[in-house]
Amino acid sequence: MASYVADPQLTANNPPAPPFDSTRDTRYFFPSAGHAEALSRLLFLAEDRNMGMGLLTGEIGSGKTLLRTVLHSRLSPDSHVRVSIENGLLAFDDLLLEILSQVQSQRLRASDYPDRYSRLAAFKRLLTEQIASHNRHLVIMLDEDQQLVPRCLDAIKGLTNISSERQNYLTVILIGQPELRAHLRQIPQVDQRVSLRFHLTALTAEETREYVRHRLAVAGYRGAFPFDDDAFDTLFRTSHGIPREVNRICKVALEYVLTKDLGRFSGSAIATVVDDQRRHGGLFDAAADPVYPLRDRRSANSRRPRFPRRAGARP
Repeated sequence: MASYVADPQLTANNPPAPPFDSTRDTRYFFPSAGHAEALSRLLFLAEDRNMGMGLLTGEIGSGKTLLRTVLHSRLSPDSHVRVSIENGLLAFDDLLLEILSQVQSQRLRASDYPDRYSRLAAFKRLLTEQIASHNRHLVIMLDEDQQLVPRCLDAIKGLTNISSERQNYLTVILIGQPELRAHLRQIPQVDQRVSLRFHLTALTAEETREYVRHRLAVAGYRGAFPFDDDAFDTLFRTSHGIPREVNRICKVALEYVLTKDLGRFSGSAIATVVDDQRRHGGLFDAAADPVYPLRDRRSANSRRPRFPRRAGARP
């Protein structure tokens, strides 16, 4: 019979999986009011099939990429052919080759279609003969689009002209940082093609609390919300409700809590981690910063952050 734990605390095995890693695991998607609305609108855009282009913007770390991953998973491959591209620095010809590669599920070489004419011809054949003829619709999701040059955006818009008298063959979703909106306004022939727009904002305080609770639950945490009021207030004030910043702070703070054997996030623990991050150059990507060599819970040989040990703490 399993033993009952009255007040479970944070330990090396609770939660059993890392809750605050940067991941595209769609289980970690938290449907805040804004994220749920954005997903609903983008699904409508893709399923309508006749709206041409859509636009999703948001600050760095606001959850655009995970939302795109969820959208990709929600569109049935029986009805939609899904293409996701994250490199906003691609020239249009290279973009075409990447689209062809993903649609055909094979890595094509530049020599397979050596020029724009051959790539556009192949693209049109795919649309008409392999996608539209089977009553499927192509959805192209382009991330980091604030980096695309106007000429490339104009050429992408031109792809949406490929259609029959009765139906459009594809939908393009542009995804990027807020400056993408101003970027598009300078290209009116593209801006006017955008039928649906949504801007992701930061989480509210209550949404941030539920976001953290959600990630802990998905990771398998058992117990009450492991933040005291001061800890959460410091977390929200510092992260401004930006999901990636919440994850960065909590990831390092969790290691601090485990190293100090605190059992939960205290105000002083969050403040210590935040102050340390600021001292070393701001809220950085903890997984990539040498100051905090984070351990992999699945590896017995990995290391924890070397925080000063509290007097009397267990080794």
